[in-house]
Amino acid sequence: MHRRRCLFLLCVIAISFTAEEALARRGRGGGGGSYTNDGSLDIAPYTDQKSVDYPALKVYFNYNNANRQRDAFADKIRVYLAVTDREVLKHREALTAEVRITELSNSGTYSIRYLPVSLNREPDGEFTYGSFDLTNDQEDPPLIEPTKVYRLFVNLHLKSKKYGRETVLGRIPAPYYVATSGDTTLDRARQQIAMRTFKEFYYRKQGWQSSESYSMDCYAYYMWATGFCTVGAENGRTQLDRLFGGNAPYNSGGQIPQLSAKASIHGDYVRKPGHSFMLLSYDPKRQQVWTMEGNFNSTVEIAIRSVSSDWTVGHLRDEHIRRGLFPRLRGKSG
Repeated sequence: MHRRRCLFLLCVIAISFTAEEALARRGRGGGGGSYTNDGSLDIAPYTDQKSVDYPALKVYFNYNNANRQRDAFADKIRVYLAVTDREVLKHREALTAEVRITELSNSGTYSIRYLPVSLNREPDGEFTYGSFDLTNDQEDPPLIEPTKVYRLFVNLHLKSKKYGRETVLGRIPAPYYVATSGDTTLDRARQQIAMRTFKEFYYRKQGWQSSESYSMDCYAYYMWATGFCTVGAENGRTQLDRLFGGNAPYNSGGQIPQLSAKASIHGDYVRKPGHSFMLLSYDPKRQQVWTMEGNFNSTVEIAIRSVSSDWTVGHLRDEHIRRGLFPRLRGKSG
């Protein structure tokens, strides 16, 4: 009898550990999916499986610089870095970034580029700052396009004629999300909306506090994310009833493919029973949307969802954006 009881307890413990490990994997975005009442839901991967065994570097993305309007380009991505890693700083004159870039509306594909990294000679407080640029370099079709959303995984190498495990210093242990700009006020607004949420997402993952103030509530997160630029906003918070209805009615989730075929959708609002979130991109091949979500398991998360016709979608239009926010429109990089 005692032996049976021990075997039973061992089975319970084993089942408990299996469940706990599965939850941990989901929390890290390390794969696996779930099924909700309106389709599949996955947390976007937080690591690149092709470089997951590389050393994690003490190198961070500097969204404070990246979010400046003057760095909102349509045909270029400038990635700002903040470095404390001694090994990286020791080789500051000979650094190359290996960038695996994916445009989210075509998320099953990626391109790899090797780019020179420039670091300042002297630190500024705790960090030594630097950057690298992703440009088109007369590529056809172009790698970087206006009003798109991209995800970058970045490894740092010693400069070499050929790159591989023998040249790699390590990986920057987080994805870098970025939106490109365009020629119109709406294009610029969408880019700024996306970038301020990417900063919050990144800060949450790093365990850092930002200077922003918003409730950890899915609806409130969207109101904060868009409230700096929308018509009729109050105290920096969007008022949806002043945007949608009348001449600008809500759409259904089933209309997302048509909306995204005509215009960008990052910054658009979605409501489903019990939850709200923001659209980032629609992938027509996979029939999925990438989303930015507040109060997702009490944090900020980027998720991948199958589209449901039961969703209510608020699609931003030019008339929803306040005038005078972007007096110096820059369609091309300088």
